[in-house]
Amino acid sequence: QAPRPFGINLFGRVVLRVVLSAMANPADWGSIKEVLNAPLISVSWDSSWISVFVMWLLLPFNLIQGVVAGLVGRLFVCISIGCCCCTGGCCSTMGSVLAGRPLYMAFNWWRYIFAGLTALLANGKSRLSLFMWEWAAFGKERYWWHGEGVWMWSYTDCDKVLKSEQSRKPAFGAIRAAIPDLFPTNLLIFLSNAGDNSEWGAIRKAVHHHFLDHGCGKSYQTRVKELPTKIAADWSSPKLKDLSDLTLVQKTVCKCVFYMCFGKWLEEADALIMIGWRTNATMWILPRLVHRFIFNFGIGTIKTLREKTVAIVEKYELQQAFVSMNSSLDASWQRKPVVKLCDEIMFGIGFAGIGGTCAA
Repeated sequence: QAPRPFGINLFGRVVLRVVLSAMANPADWGSIKEVLNAPLISVSWDSSWISVFVMWLLLPFNLIQGVVAGLVGRLFVCISIGCCCCTGGCCSTMGSVLAGRPLYMAFNWWRYIFAGLTALLANGKSRLSLFMWEWAAFGKERYWWHGEGVWMWSYTDCDKVLKSEQSRKPAFGAIRAAIPDLFPTNLLIFLSNAGDNSEWGAIRKAVHHHFLDHGCGKSYQTRVKELPTKIAADWSSPKLKDLSDLTLVQKTVCKCVFYMCFGKWLEEADALIMIGWRTNATMWILPRLVHRFIFNFGIGTIKTLREKTVAIVEKYELQQAFVSMNSSLDASWQRKPVVKLCDEIMFGIGFAGIGGTCAA
């Protein structure tokens, strides 16, 4: 019998893998691809493809204005909130926000984006240094404007806000979040914490119950105590100079965080995938207008990362933990399909748990 062509054999293996994966998932699990490719939500007119097209056409003018404003504090204030003659008017990002971010005011965002990028580079690519520069540009007062909102700096004000009930919406760093392709629509930090019985509070409690306190057979405190043994098995002869190997350190962080949450020690290939939650950190601070300006390269990268992260959950057969968590929520808060909840929780673990720890 003649052997089958290689292409047919390869296609058959791929189909078989997809079928087996679908069979292994719970019936109400769903498809992460459908979640990631769902219709976009809350796209402002100044972030439309029409706006992007004109932004490219006028690139030299936008670039000149933005670079100068990103180096001169007073001009930065002017394009942010307007000048004395038109504060909050049509020539500032604040005026655009107050007007609902219409298309005819998109030019404010074109130059503001380049100004912010210039200021970030001029301040050593440090977001903290950027915010301090902006605060100084606004006269070191109690408040200043960044993105689409008002910021504050004092410990007293920040502490008061953090301890208060907050009416939230999908936004990151006072910039409208690109959902559902860059961020999950109902990410925990997007949910309001108002009232004693909030969705935010219910999900936090469910995460602790299913993944930290009692989930995966042991409490997370027990799994934390087991980490030295796990690390030693991977890193048998540690040396101080090994800490200069950024990939090695980041892989170790990924394995530790995943083990603490799920009790599963990641394989090398899976840890390399999870490193993406740190190496792609820049993508999350960019608004949709910028992502479209670079032809959604960053969003495509993040969508792939989120898809592969869910695939890791499926590989280690952890789906039932998310199904149980989803079932424990009030019916109005349950995710349909369940993979949406998995994506939200894994985004938080990857973004804060892995990305934040690696950055520290």
